[in-house]
Amino acid sequence: MVCGLLGIMCAGGAYCPLSPIDPSMCVRALIDKTKGRCVLVHENTCDKFSNTISEQIQMINLEHLLLADITEEVAEKKNDSPSFIICTSGTTGEQKIIVHTHASLIAGVHHLMIWNTKHGDKVLQVVASSWAIHLFEILMPLVIVPSGTLVLLSPEDNWNMTRFCKIIEEKQITVLFINPSLLKVLLDYLELNNRERNQTLERVRILWISGESPKAQHLAKIKSFSSQVRIFLIFGMSETNAAIGREIEESIGELTDLSILPIGCSLAEYRCLLVDESNDEQVISPLDTNTIGQIYLAGVGLFQCYYNNPELTSRTRVIINNEEFFKTGDLACYNEKSELVHVGRIDFQIKIDDQRIETAEVERTIIACCPNEISNCFVTKLSQDEDLLVAYVISDNSQLDTESIRNYCKDHLRKYMIPSYFIVLDKLPLNAKGKVDRKQLPLPSLSSNVSMQFVKPDELLPSVVSEFNVCLPDKTLSKGNLSNA
Repeated sequence: MVCGLLGIMCAGGAYCPLSPIDPSMCVRALIDKTKGRCVLVHENTCDKFSNTISEQIQMINLEHLLLADITEEVAEKKNDSPSFIICTSGTTGEQKIIVHTHASLIAGVHHLMIWNTKHGDKVLQVVASSWAIHLFEILMPLVIVPSGTLVLLSPEDNWNMTRFCKIIEEKQITVLFINPSLLKVLLDYLELNNRERNQTLERVRILWISGESPKAQHLAKIKSFSSQVRIFLIFGMSETNAAIGREIEESIGELTDLSILPIGCSLAEYRCLLVDESNDEQVISPLDTNTIGQIYLAGVGLFQCYYNNPELTSRTRVIINNEEFFKTGDLACYNEKSELVHVGRIDFQIKIDDQRIETAEVERTIIACCPNEISNCFVTKLSQDEDLLVAYVISDNSQLDTESIRNYCKDHLRKYMIPSYFIVLDKLPLNAKGKVDRKQLPLPSLSSNVSMQFVKPDELLPSVVSEFNVCLPDKTLSKGNLSNA
């Protein structure tokens, strides 16, 4: 894959990763949508793709190509020429085909150059090819770092912590890219195997964490295992590459007590605005810590377009002060240091009875109820048609008392913010990018989670129901829910 990636870019083509483990129909659809002309294969993927692609697509065996004596000059490359394509699922379920240029690729590489890389750094290739950042993970040791080394990891070793840690130690890895989900698995393994604590991370100088915001307590544990490691948070998306970030400079004690971890500020060559779309698209001042807005980004690192979808491309762009900004769909607010604090996605913004709910606040409250038993929490709406919240509580204790959690929420949250259902899981289902896979979340069972109780008629409706005693489930007790009946 690495040789193919470099070859495609040097030849002036656009690189689009294909996964041999994806269903054949998905691979074929992706090739058709991107109008791909060549597919690079090797001995392990040749049979897979030969049965997938059409006769009009040229299949090239890399192993033969690498041995060939090629004297042709490579094509001229321009800044606005496509360099790579990443496909990601949209909120509608349709794939978004994201096209980046050589200019945006170079901008992404440049950001890595300014963050303390050293001669001879060794990078472990961990990130899945479906994630744009895998490009920079590969290019960093091969293009940026003098005498750098890229160590390839077998896909099955990503979640095999024994092998994962052994490779880090044996190959003396100095730079790691990791997402919060894999970070937690690594930390759990290190805690269970005290022998590994000082050895595994002994030589790791830089830890890049991207994807969902990690827990501050996990970063504190990393620092307790390795005093010399520098931790960088990078925030972005397939359309922007790494656009926002910060170094974790807080001490172990500060991280342990920190409930909210800011994602930082815009990186070099990016401009970031926070826009309140509910207030005539007013730009929020960095001194305003009370208003949530959508993150708008501008800069050379942005993608060029959604392939064959000019309407979506246009819908996500806006001109502010003669500069084009991309509407990310991510919601954030400023803290006292004018750093951005990520609070969720506008796609999954939840309203109950027309009142907006910040699910992060509900999740923090639930975790605070039993911090020693609840490791994580994910709150979402049951469906778009029902004003009900579901809390997926992550705990090793399958007999967790959800009624006590509900009562705790009643003491700390507004009525409309209290989840109607609490489902205990041992872990959250994740997709290939380490984000919560909403489609795999189990649906609640009405009979198993909703207790019945005797409810007096609402005093505000005496003329309607004053002669009746009504038996209703807990989930329908708020006035808002009664008004919708």
